[in-house]
Formats: sequence, structure tokens, C-alpha cells
Amino acid sequence: MESDLLVCQNIFRGYSRTYYYSSQFFPSTTRYHVYALYAFFRTPDEYVDNPVGDPTAEMMRFREIYEATWATGTSDDAVLRAFCNTARVQGIPKEWADAFLDAMAMDLTVSRYDTYEDLCKYVYGSAEVVGLMMAKVMGVPQEGLDAARELGLAMQLTNFYRDIGEDWEERGRIYVPLEDLERFGIRERDWNAGVDPDRFGALIRFQAERNLGQYRFAHTGFPLIPWQSRLAVALSSIGYQHTLQQILRDPMVVWRTRLAHRRTDYLPILYRAWNAAYVLH
Repeated sequence: MESDLLVCQNIFRGYSRTYYYSSQFFPSTTRYHVYALYAFFRTPDEYVDNPVGDPTAEMMRFREIYEATWATGTSDDAVLRAFCNTARVQGIPKEWADAFLDAMAMDLTVSRYDTYEDLCKYVYGSAEVVGLMMAKVMGVPQEGLDAARELGLAMQLTNFYRDIGEDWEERGRIYVPLEDLERFGIRERDWNAGVDPDRFGALIRFQAERNLGQYRFAHTGFPLIPWQSRLAVALSSIGYQHTLQQILRDPMVVWRTRLAHRRTDYLPILYRAWNAAYVLH
């Protein structure tokens, strides 16, 4: 079991500085389950976003091993052994994990979303169930699950805005509803680094206003998170909101580079997260 968790921890550490940094503030017993969840989320995401072979075949193979591991509790796959153990111990419903894998499979065939409602159907599987599973491993009560879902949604949308350039240029995907592009006079053929800055800025401000409201609602659930885990969640949330504010200051930056936190950002993020977790309620 320890070797499985080490595999999961190494995957976590290798792919996500922000989440991994935040996870170190969980109590150790929770942190191990978070490692297992992250590795489960990351593995099929890599098959889809950065495939080495045939992504469809890789996803089918992963899904088959997942189904067998869930049914039997045994597997040669360390990530799936760790995840299925966490799901069993923490009472994570299989339909949440199924919804996540369904969303990952959607990325193989769907690259546009006509409406915000269409996008939200995808985000339920790709992010809201992530929030729900995290809530389970932290021991959040039933009444806190809506806020957990909302935080998953909010962070995923911020992630979409941060990765606009990368998603389009490397994968041909648009995770901003096409109806919103039309609202601000942006044609799909203009969706590139040469997009009109004023129109694109207005589009981003519209998205960000909705996104910030989602964070505000999600934070109403913070008092329901056990206090030992609250700071870790707040760090992730505030870290992503910091990224959103960077985008708001210069919307066109998402076409030039992939934003990342600087060393000087961590102390103010920690201060804001502490207040969000323990003071402002």
C-alpha cells in the first residue's frame, strides 16, 4: 500500500506545483487519499491531452482495468489499486468515478460547446465530481457537498481561461461557450493570438464575473470542512483566484504564455487563504 501511495505522490508532485503545495497542508491521513485521487484524475487526463500512443485505445484500456479493479479490489496498476482502496474506505460512489472517466472520453471527440449549459454538463464530470470526491475524503457533511461541487466548477473554469492559448494551439479545443464568443463579436476563425484585444478583454471580464461569483458561493461551505483540512482547500481556491486576477489585468496574456505563480506570490496567497479558511466566517 505504501508503494502505491508513493507512486501516486510522485505523479502528483511531477504534474502540479499548485495543488501539490496546497496538499501538504492536509493532515497525513487525508493527504494519502488526496494523492490517490489526484493520480486517478491525472492518468486518463494525460492519455487524452498528451497522448504517446492512440488515446482512444489508452482510455479504453484504462477503463477496462478500472472496472476490473473496482469489481475485485485487486490490480497490477498501482494508481487504480490506490484509488479503488480510497473509494472503498471513504465511501465514494462509483457513479462519480464513472462520470469523471466519461468526461475524459468526451475530450477525444468534443472540442466545442455551443452554450454554457453544454459546457457545464462536461464540467460536472471533469471537475464537480472531483470536488465531491475531495469532500468525501475530508469528511465534509452532506450539507457541504453543493459548495464542494461549486468549487470544482469554479476552479475548472479558471483553468480553462488560463489555458485558452494552449488548448487551442495544441489541441484545437475551445472551452469558452460559442454563444459567448458570438455575444462579444468574436468569430471562431478569429480565435487566436490575433483576436481583437478589446473584444477578447470584454469576453474575459464577462467570464470572470461569473467565475468570481462561483468562488464566493463555494467559500460559504468552508465552515463545513474539518478545520484540519480547511487551509489546504482555501490555498487551492485562492491560488486559482490569484491566477484569474492576473488574467483580468491582462487578458491577452493567455495567448502569450501559460501563467504560473511566482515565488513572491505564495506569501500573499497563504495570507488570503488563512483568512478565507479561519477568519472570514
